[in-house]
Amino acid sequence: MKIKRWNLKIFTAVVFIYFAVLSLLLGYNADDYWWGGVKSLYSYLTGPMFFNYDGRYVGDGLAIIGMHYPILAALIYGMTLSIIIYSIYSLTKRLDLMIGTFVAILIMPRGIFAQTIGWKAGFFNYALSIVPILILLLVTKYILFDSKVNKLPLYNLIAVCIILFFGSFMSEPITLTILIDTLVLIFVANFLKKSVVKDFFYFFFFSLLGTIAMFANRGYWKNTGVHKYSLGASIPQILLQLRSEYILIFILGLCVSLFILKRSGNSHLPYVLAGFDILVFVLAVVSDKIVLFNKISRLSNYLVILCLGVSIIVFFCNYNLLNKDEFWISLFFVLNAFASIIPYIVVSPFGPRSMLCFYILMVIFSFYLVAISNSLTRKCFIILISCMAFLYGSFILFKANQINVAKTRNSALIEYQVKNKTYIANNNRFYYVQIPNTDMWWNPRLQTHDDPIISYYKIPNTTVGKLVPWYEVKNISSNQGELLFKKAKKLVK
Repeated sequence: MKIKRWNLKIFTAVVFIYFAVLSLLLGYNADDYWWGGVKSLYSYLTGPMFFNYDGRYVGDGLAIIGMHYPILAALIYGMTLSIIIYSIYSLTKRLDLMIGTFVAILIMPRGIFAQTIGWKAGFFNYALSIVPILILLLVTKYILFDSKVNKLPLYNLIAVCIILFFGSFMSEPITLTILIDTLVLIFVANFLKKSVVKDFFYFFFFSLLGTIAMFANRGYWKNTGVHKYSLGASIPQILLQLRSEYILIFILGLCVSLFILKRSGNSHLPYVLAGFDILVFVLAVVSDKIVLFNKISRLSNYLVILCLGVSIIVFFCNYNLLNKDEFWISLFFVLNAFASIIPYIVVSPFGPRSMLCFYILMVIFSFYLVAISNSLTRKCFIILISCMAFLYGSFILFKANQINVAKTRNSALIEYQVKNKTYIANNNRFYYVQIPNTDMWWNPRLQTHDDPIISYYKIPNTTVGKLVPWYEVKNISSNQGELLFKKAKKLVK
C-alpha cells in the first residue's frame, strides 16, 4: 500500500511538471497578446469591457495575469491538469487508469488541444472550469455515498462553496451546469441521505450567486455582445465536433460492451454493440483518409452520433447491473458532459474548445466503467499505457520545443525590426519566423498580418509581412536580433 501511495505521488508530480513545462514551451499565441498588450488587468477591471464584454471574470483575469507572468500560468496549467487526472484515481483507485487519462488528454482531437492546451486564454476559461465540476462530484461521492460521513467539515464546506462561486466566472455552459447540479443534488440527497441536504443547499446558494453575477454582465444582453442567440445556432458545428471525436466514442462503446459482458454474462448484446462500434470506427477512419468517398463520409457522420447515443442508451437500460453509487456517478458524468454542449444549440460562437469538458468527462466515464467492471488485467495494461504515455508525451514535448524555438526567434526578430525601423529602408518588408506544428496552437489569422501582434509591437499597418522558415534560424540565438534579421533578409526576398 505504501508503494502504491508513493507511485501515486510520483506520477502526480510528473503530471504537474509535465504540463507546466508544456505551458512554457508552447508560449503565447498571437491572440493572447490582446490580453497582455491591449489592456492590463487594471484597465480590464476599471474599463468598460469588464461590464460589457462577458462574465468570465476569473478566466479573463487569469488570461491577463498569465500573459505577464508565464511561470504563474505554468503553475496553473500543472495544477489544473493534475486535479483532472487525479480525479480518476479518486474514483477508481487505479493508477493505470490515471495514466490512461494522461494519455487521453495528450491524444485528444488536435482542434480541441490547440484551442485549450495550446491557447492560454482558452485554457483559463475552458479547461480550468472543469475543476469545479469534478470537485463537486468527488465531494458528493464523499458525503453522499460514504456511510460513515454525516456532514462535510466546516473548512471543507467553505472551500467548496468558494470554488463553486468563483468557478462560475469562466464558461457559461459550465456555470449553468454547476447550478443545475447543485439543485438536483439537493433532491438526490433528500432521497438518499437527508443529513447532508444542508450542505447541498449551501452549494446551490453560492452557485446561484455566481450565476447571477456572471449573467448580470451587459455583454449578454446587448446586440453588440460577443454571444449571439438563435435556435439551432451551433448545431452543425456540434455535430462536426462530435464526428471528430470518433476515437473517444469508439473507446466508450467498447467500455460499455465490456462492462455489460462482465456484469451480466450476456453473450449477445455486448458483441452486437462492439461490432457496431467497430464498424463505425472503420467507416470514420476511411472517410477521414479517403476523401473521394463522400457518401461514406456523410454516412459515417451520422453513424458516429448514432453510436454515441446507442452506447449511452444501452448502458442505462442495464442500470440494474449498477449499485447505487455507481449509477449516480455514471449519470453525473453523462449528464454533465452533454450539459456542457447543449446550450450551444441556441448560442454561438462554438468551436472545438467548447468540446473539452465533454471530452474529459466522457474519458473519465469510460475509464470508470473499466474500473467497476474490472475488465483489464492491471499489470499488462499499466505497462502498455505507461510506454504509450512516455513515448507520446515525449513526442508532444519535442513538437512543443520546436514551437518554443520558433516563437522566441520570432519575438527577437520582431523586436529588432521595430527598434531599428528596418522596414523603412527595406521596402516596407517585415519578417516573421514561421511557427511550426499549427495543429498544437490556435490562430485564426495570417501570421504575416496578425492584428494582436501588430498592435502589441506597434508595427505599422503599411508593412508587408514575409515568413522565414523556422528551421533556418533555429541555431541563431534569440539575443542576436541583428543576425536574425540579416539571415531573414538573405532567405526571403
